[in-house]
Amino acid sequence: MNEATVHRVVRAKIAAGRLPRDRIGTVSATSGTNQFCDACSVSISAEEVVYKFARPDSAGFLFHATCFAIWRDERNHMTSVRAALD
Repeated sequence: MNEATVHRVVRAKIAAGRLPRDRIGTVSATSGTNQFCDACSVSISAEEVVYKFARPDSAGFLFHATCFAIWRDERNHMTSVRAALD
């Protein structure tokens, strides 16, 4: 999946509430173990880094490094646009 597509998918998942919009949680990074990325839905292999975003109210979210950066950027953009409209 190319980055433009991941951006669109992530925006849609944030809008639908399937990915968080806020920054509440902790981030850790480790080696992947073939878990599925919550952004692009592709497996994160052992050769890749998996970013884990943990929240007290959910099981957490897993991302490829690139998908994590895309989610963070989209989340920040959506939050700043929303604040500007308020």
